[in-house]
Amino acid sequence: MNSMAGNNKKNYLVETALLGHGLISVKSDDIISQWPKGAVLAWIEGGQPKIGNIEEFLLAKESINNWKRFDGLKLKEKFNKNTNAYLTASGTMVIAKKTGYPVVVTAGIGGIGDIKAERLCYDLPALSQLGITLVATSPKDMLDIPATLSWLKDNGVKIFGVNTKYCNGYIMKLDDYKLSVNLSYEDLNKMPYGCNLILNPIKEEKRLKNKYFLDEAIKSGKKAELEGTHYHPVANACFDRLSLGLSSKIQFDALISNIEIAELITNRKLKFND
Repeated sequence: MNSMAGNNKKNYLVETALLGHGLISVKSDDIISQWPKGAVLAWIEGGQPKIGNIEEFLLAKESINNWKRFDGLKLKEKFNKNTNAYLTASGTMVIAKKTGYPVVVTAGIGGIGDIKAERLCYDLPALSQLGITLVATSPKDMLDIPATLSWLKDNGVKIFGVNTKYCNGYIMKLDDYKLSVNLSYEDLNKMPYGCNLILNPIKEEKRLKNKYFLDEAIKSGKKAELEGTHYHPVANACFDRLSLGLSSKIQFDALISNIEIAELITNRKLKFND
Protein backbone atom coordinates (compact mmCIF):
# COMPACT_ATOMS: atom_id res chain seq x y z
CA MET A 1 0.00 0.00 0.00
CA ASN A 2 1.40 3.36 -1.04
CA SER A 3 -0.05 6.07 1.20
CA MET A 4 0.50 9.70 0.32
CA ALA A 5 -1.86 11.03 2.96
CA GLY A 6 0.82 12.22 5.36
CA ASN A 7 -0.18 12.20 9.02
CA ASN A 8 -3.91 12.01 8.30
CA LYS A 9 -5.81 10.26 11.07
CA LYS A 10 -7.45 7.13 9.73
CA ASN A 11 -11.11 8.10 9.82
CA TYR A 12 -12.64 7.57 6.38
CA LEU A 13 -11.81 7.05 2.71
CA VAL A 14 -13.62 8.58 -0.27
CA GLU A 15 -14.28 6.57 -3.44
CA THR A 16 -12.94 7.86 -6.76
CA ALA A 17 -15.18 6.32 -9.46
CA LEU A 18 -17.60 9.26 -9.43
CA LEU A 19 -14.83 11.88 -9.46
CA GLY A 20 -13.00 9.98 -12.18
CA HIS A 21 -15.79 9.01 -14.56
CA GLY A 22 -19.00 10.73 -13.48
CA LEU A 23 -18.65 14.48 -13.04
CA ILE A 24 -18.52 15.70 -16.62
CA SER A 25 -19.30 19.36 -15.88
CA VAL A 26 -17.46 19.88 -12.58
CA LYS A 27 -13.98 21.32 -13.09
CA SER A 28 -10.91 20.41 -11.03
CA ASP A 29 -10.58 23.92 -9.61
CA ASP A 30 -14.18 23.74 -8.33
CA ILE A 31 -13.54 20.33 -6.77
CA ILE A 32 -10.42 21.57 -4.96
CA SER A 33 -12.08 24.77 -3.74
CA GLN A 34 -14.99 22.89 -2.15
CA TRP A 35 -13.15 19.78 -0.95
CA PRO A 36 -13.22 19.32 2.85
CA LYS A 37 -9.79 19.63 4.43
CA GLY A 38 -8.28 16.28 5.35
CA ALA A 39 -10.62 14.11 3.25
CA VAL A 40 -8.49 11.45 1.53
CA LEU A 41 -9.26 9.12 -1.36
CA ALA A 42 -8.23 5.69 -2.65
CA TRP A 43 -7.33 4.62 -6.19
CA ILE A 44 -4.96 2.34 -8.13
CA GLU A 45 -1.91 3.94 -9.74
CA GLY A 46 0.91 2.08 -11.43
CA GLY A 47 -0.53 -1.23 -10.27
CA GLN A 48 -0.54 -0.23 -6.60
CA PRO A 49 -3.31 0.98 -4.25
CA LYS A 50 -2.81 4.65 -3.37
CA ILE A 51 -4.29 6.79 -0.61
CA GLY A 52 -3.88 10.52 -1.06
CA ASN A 53 -5.43 13.95 -0.90
CA ILE A 54 -7.59 15.57 -3.57
CA GLU A 55 -4.70 17.47 -5.20
CA GLU A 56 -2.69 14.26 -5.55
CA PHE A 57 -5.65 12.38 -6.98
CA LEU A 58 -6.51 15.08 -9.53
CA LEU A 59 -2.86 15.35 -10.59
CA ALA A 60 -2.84 11.60 -11.28
CA LYS A 61 -6.22 11.81 -13.04
CA GLU A 62 -5.05 14.56 -15.37
CA SER A 63 -1.63 13.06 -16.15
CA ILE A 64 -2.72 9.45 -16.85
CA ASN A 65 -4.97 8.42 -19.73
CA ASN A 66 -5.65 4.72 -19.35
CA TRP A 67 -7.95 4.62 -16.33
CA LYS A 68 -10.06 1.57 -15.53
CA ARG A 69 -12.91 1.19 -13.03
CA PHE A 70 -12.45 -1.45 -10.30
CA ASP A 71 -14.88 -2.82 -7.75
CA GLY A 72 -13.90 -4.89 -4.73
CA LEU A 73 -13.99 -8.18 -6.65
CA LYS A 74 -11.55 -6.86 -9.23
CA LEU A 75 -9.08 -6.05 -6.45
CA LYS A 76 -8.79 -9.77 -5.71
CA GLU A 77 -7.12 -10.24 -9.11
CA LYS A 78 -3.49 -9.61 -9.97
CA PHE A 79 -2.74 -6.65 -12.25
CA ASN A 80 0.43 -5.25 -13.77
CA LYS A 81 2.38 -2.08 -13.05
CA ASN A 82 0.65 -0.27 -15.92
CA THR A 83 -2.77 -0.57 -14.29
CA ASN A 84 -4.52 2.62 -13.16
CA ALA A 85 -8.06 2.51 -11.84
CA TYR A 86 -10.71 4.53 -10.07
CA LEU A 87 -12.38 2.62 -7.24
CA THR A 88 -16.09 2.12 -6.68
CA ALA A 89 -17.60 2.00 -3.20
CA SER A 90 -16.83 -1.70 -2.81
CA GLY A 91 -13.27 -1.25 -4.10
CA THR A 92 -12.75 1.50 -1.56
CA MET A 93 -14.24 -0.66 1.19
CA VAL A 94 -11.70 -3.39 0.44
CA ILE A 95 -8.84 -0.88 0.72
CA ALA A 96 -10.39 0.58 3.89
CA LYS A 97 -10.58 -2.87 5.49
CA LYS A 98 -6.93 -3.58 4.72
CA THR A 99 -5.68 -0.23 6.00
CA GLY A 100 -7.85 0.35 9.08
CA TYR A 101 -10.31 3.02 7.93
CA PRO A 102 -13.72 2.30 9.54
CA VAL A 103 -15.83 4.45 7.19
CA VAL A 104 -16.09 4.87 3.41
CA VAL A 105 -17.84 7.70 1.56
CA THR A 106 -19.61 7.49 -1.79
CA ALA A 107 -22.63 9.11 -3.45
CA GLY A 108 -24.89 6.70 -5.35
CA ILE A 109 -24.30 3.02 -4.62
CA GLY A 110 -24.81 -0.05 -6.77
CA GLY A 111 -27.41 -2.68 -6.04
CA ILE A 112 -29.88 -5.02 -7.69
CA GLY A 113 -31.18 -4.20 -11.13
CA ASP A 114 -31.31 -4.82 -14.86
CA ILE A 115 -27.65 -4.03 -15.40
CA LYS A 116 -25.26 -6.70 -16.67
CA ALA A 117 -22.64 -6.01 -14.00
CA GLU A 118 -25.22 -5.42 -11.27
CA ARG A 119 -27.60 -8.32 -11.03
CA LEU A 120 -26.10 -8.12 -7.55
CA CYS A 121 -23.51 -5.33 -7.38
CA TYR A 122 -20.53 -6.18 -5.16
CA ASP A 123 -21.27 -3.04 -3.12
CA LEU A 124 -23.89 -5.15 -1.33
CA PRO A 125 -21.83 -8.24 -0.35
CA ALA A 126 -18.95 -5.94 0.60
CA LEU A 127 -21.25 -4.02 2.95
CA SER A 128 -22.48 -7.22 4.56
CA GLN A 129 -19.05 -8.86 4.94
CA LEU A 130 -16.32 -6.27 5.56
CA GLY A 131 -17.50 -4.52 8.72
CA ILE A 132 -17.24 -1.10 7.09
CA THR A 133 -19.72 1.76 7.59
CA LEU A 134 -20.67 3.27 4.22
CA VAL A 135 -22.04 6.80 3.91
CA ALA A 136 -24.05 7.17 0.71
CA THR A 137 -26.91 9.12 -0.80
CA SER A 138 -29.06 6.28 -2.15
CA PRO A 139 -28.90 3.32 -4.49
CA LYS A 140 -28.79 4.69 -8.04
CA ASP A 141 -32.09 5.55 -9.70
CA MET A 142 -31.96 2.92 -12.45
CA LEU A 143 -31.80 0.12 -9.84
CA ASP A 144 -34.50 -1.68 -7.90
CA ILE A 145 -34.11 0.34 -4.70
CA PRO A 146 -36.57 -1.68 -2.53
CA ALA A 147 -34.92 -4.97 -3.57
CA THR A 148 -31.45 -3.49 -2.93
CA LEU A 149 -32.25 -2.25 0.57
CA SER A 150 -34.22 -5.39 1.44
CA TRP A 151 -31.22 -7.55 0.45
CA LEU A 152 -28.97 -5.51 2.73
CA LYS A 153 -31.35 -5.79 5.68
CA ASP A 154 -31.69 -9.54 5.13
CA ASN A 155 -27.91 -9.88 5.12
CA GLY A 156 -27.13 -8.11 8.36
CA VAL A 157 -26.57 -4.53 7.24
CA LYS A 158 -28.10 -1.83 9.44
CA ILE A 159 -29.62 1.00 7.37
CA PHE A 160 -30.03 4.51 8.74
CA GLY A 161 -31.51 7.65 7.24
CA VAL A 162 -29.98 11.00 8.20
CA ASN A 163 -32.89 13.12 9.40
CA THR A 164 -35.31 11.06 7.31
CA LYS A 165 -37.44 7.92 7.55
CA TYR A 166 -37.36 7.29 3.80
CA CYS A 167 -35.15 6.52 0.85
CA ASN A 168 -36.83 7.74 -2.32
CA GLY A 169 -34.21 7.98 -5.01
CA TYR A 170 -30.81 9.40 -5.82
CA ILE A 171 -30.88 12.38 -8.23
CA MET A 172 -34.53 11.74 -9.14
CA LYS A 173 -37.57 11.61 -6.83
CA LEU A 174 -38.91 8.05 -6.81
CA ASP A 175 -41.24 6.04 -4.56
CA ASP A 176 -40.73 6.11 -0.79
CA TYR A 177 -39.02 3.15 0.87
CA LYS A 178 -39.40 3.28 4.64
CA LEU A 179 -36.21 2.95 6.66
CA SER A 180 -35.95 1.43 10.12
CA VAL A 181 -34.01 4.23 11.82
CA ASN A 182 -34.14 8.03 11.45
CA LEU A 183 -30.76 9.26 12.67
CA SER A 184 -30.24 12.81 13.93
CA TYR A 185 -26.99 14.72 13.44
CA GLU A 186 -26.49 14.58 17.21
CA ASP A 187 -26.53 10.77 17.14
CA LEU A 188 -24.03 10.31 14.33
CA ASN A 189 -20.89 10.27 16.47
CA LYS A 190 -22.44 7.79 18.90
CA MET A 191 -22.84 5.02 16.35
CA PRO A 192 -20.76 1.90 16.70
CA TYR A 193 -18.78 1.01 13.61
CA GLY A 194 -19.66 -2.09 11.64
CA CYS A 195 -21.84 -3.18 8.72
CA ASN A 196 -23.85 0.04 8.43
CA LEU A 197 -25.32 1.97 5.50
CA ILE A 198 -25.92 5.64 6.29
CA LEU A 199 -28.21 7.27 3.71
CA ASN A 200 -27.96 11.04 3.45
CA PRO A 201 -30.47 12.02 0.73
CA ILE A 202 -30.35 14.99 -1.60
CA LYS A 203 -33.15 17.43 -0.79
CA GLU A 204 -36.07 16.68 -3.10
CA GLU A 205 -36.30 20.24 -4.40
CA LYS A 206 -32.70 19.99 -5.65
CA ARG A 207 -33.19 16.80 -7.65
CA LEU A 208 -33.87 16.46 -11.36
CA LYS A 209 -37.57 16.51 -12.19
CA ASN A 210 -37.79 15.17 -15.75
CA LYS A 211 -38.22 11.37 -15.84
CA TYR A 212 -37.25 11.46 -19.52
CA PHE A 213 -33.68 12.05 -18.34
CA LEU A 214 -33.72 8.76 -16.42
CA ASP A 215 -35.27 6.85 -19.32
CA GLU A 216 -32.61 8.15 -21.71
CA ALA A 217 -29.78 7.48 -19.22
CA ILE A 218 -30.95 3.87 -18.91
CA LYS A 219 -31.00 3.50 -22.71
CA SER A 220 -27.49 4.94 -22.94
CA GLY A 221 -26.22 2.64 -20.20
CA LYS A 222 -27.73 -0.44 -21.85
CA LYS A 223 -26.14 0.54 -25.17
CA ALA A 224 -22.78 0.85 -23.42
CA GLU A 225 -23.20 -2.64 -21.99
CA LEU A 226 -23.83 -4.07 -25.45
CA GLU A 227 -20.66 -2.35 -26.65
CA GLY A 228 -18.64 -3.84 -23.80
CA THR A 229 -18.09 -0.66 -21.77
CA HIS A 230 -19.19 0.39 -18.27
CA TYR A 231 -22.85 1.30 -17.77
CA HIS A 232 -22.68 4.06 -15.15
CA PRO A 233 -20.13 6.46 -16.71
CA VAL A 234 -22.17 6.51 -19.93
CA ALA A 235 -25.47 6.93 -18.05
CA ASN A 236 -23.92 9.76 -16.04
CA ALA A 237 -22.74 11.46 -19.24
CA CYS A 238 -26.29 11.27 -20.60
CA PHE A 239 -27.72 12.78 -17.42
CA ASP A 240 -25.12 15.54 -17.62
CA ARG A 241 -25.89 16.36 -21.25
CA LEU A 242 -29.67 16.42 -20.84
CA SER A 243 -29.57 18.44 -17.60
CA LEU A 244 -27.00 20.91 -19.00
CA GLY A 245 -24.50 19.91 -16.35
CA LEU A 246 -26.87 20.07 -13.38
CA SER A 247 -26.69 16.33 -12.66
CA SER A 248 -22.91 16.54 -12.19
CA LYS A 249 -23.24 19.43 -9.76
CA ILE A 250 -25.99 17.63 -7.80
CA GLN A 251 -23.84 14.52 -7.43
CA PHE A 252 -20.72 16.45 -6.45
CA ASP A 253 -22.66 18.40 -3.82
CA ALA A 254 -24.04 15.09 -2.51
CA LEU A 255 -20.54 13.64 -2.22
CA ILE A 256 -19.36 16.70 -0.27
CA SER A 257 -22.40 16.44 2.02
CA ASN A 258 -21.65 12.76 2.63
CA ILE A 259 -18.03 13.58 3.53
CA GLU A 260 -19.39 16.01 6.13
CA ILE A 261 -21.54 13.19 7.56
CA ALA A 262 -18.46 10.93 7.72
CA GLU A 263 -16.65 13.69 9.61
CA LEU A 264 -19.42 13.69 12.22
CA ILE A 265 -19.42 9.89 12.50
CA THR A 266 -15.65 9.63 12.97
CA ASN A 267 -15.16 12.68 15.17
CA ARG A 268 -14.61 10.58 18.28
CA LYS A 269 -12.12 8.29 19.96
CA LEU A 270 -13.40 4.81 19.17
CA LYS A 271 -11.40 1.82 18.05
CA PHE A 272 -11.95 0.18 14.68
CA ASN A 273 -14.72 -2.45 14.89
CA ASP A 274 -15.97 -0.85 18.15
